[in-house]
Amino acid sequence: MARFSIGTAIGDGFSLIRRRPLAVFVWGLLMIAPAAGSFALVFPAMGELIAQMPAPGEAEAYAGPPDQLMAQMMQLQAASMLLNIGLMLVMVVVYAAIFRTILRPGDSGAFSLRVGMDELRIGVVGLAIGVGLYAAMLLLVVICAVVGFAVWTAGGRVLFAVVVGLLVIAAMVAACIGLARVSLIPPATLLYRDFAFSQGWRLAQGQTLRLFGLLVLIFLMILLVETVLLIGGVTAFAASGLASGFDWTQTGPDFNPFAAVSAWVARNWYWSVLGGLVGAFLYGVLMTLAIAPFASACRQLAASASSASDAIQRPAPPLG
Repeated sequence: MARFSIGTAIGDGFSLIRRRPLAVFVWGLLMIAPAAGSFALVFPAMGELIAQMPAPGEAEAYAGPPDQLMAQMMQLQAASMLLNIGLMLVMVVVYAAIFRTILRPGDSGAFSLRVGMDELRIGVVGLAIGVGLYAAMLLLVVICAVVGFAVWTAGGRVLFAVVVGLLVIAAMVAACIGLARVSLIPPATLLYRDFAFSQGWRLAQGQTLRLFGLLVLIFLMILLVETVLLIGGVTAFAASGLASGFDWTQTGPDFNPFAAVSAWVARNWYWSVLGGLVGAFLYGVLMTLAIAPFASACRQLAASASSASDAIQRPAPPLG
């Protein structure tokens, strides 16, 4: 049975970052742009909403936020929803670009980005997988609830807590195994230029445990990187705030954290821009490390399957 190399799959992700750092930066920038736009819309509005809240002792006389502010909040909610939809569309384009650099590196295009049938097929396949996994998770939740209720009725609280804990862990592991089983369908869709449900499923046949191991390894690797980045980012943000005179000790009923942060960002926009650019590259790195290994596994298994098919179809040499 053909097998793929986990080391090669992980290494292809790092190799892609080393070979095409500008593309990785652009991919990350495209992904964080909608989120940055959403924060830019919501933060000032939340600051204004908190400013309209009553002071202690005035709650009885508070008639609620003015209609104009509520209308503005509704508009911001609609704009945020549109930004989220845009993020989903951008995600499909970026995922296809990462798949393309691994599976079809000869294809032309700026940073391997395109908008065409490949992206449409990957979007449809991703939506179908998401709906299927969501339905499976709902079924697992129902099963856990039924079993938990039965244990609660028959046993004590300690047994109930133990059983529910084990069920939650088992449900999470089952969800990850299911995700690993279908993980090759999206890259196979780009590789074969088709809705590759059957092709991706066949490629992953017999590889579920290895794909699950790859998924866990990627999760642990990204968790470690994110922990280091979070500590460094919070430290850098706090240090820049102190250097620019931001008072982190502000408290009290009149303190408005949204307004304070918005004012600080407006005064120190250059730090915000620099942080956003660095964050875009780091996000692109994490996204590449999470996605590229599965494209590499798909390529390795497809190449092995093609070689095996050629060997079967090749006529045997004549005897004598």
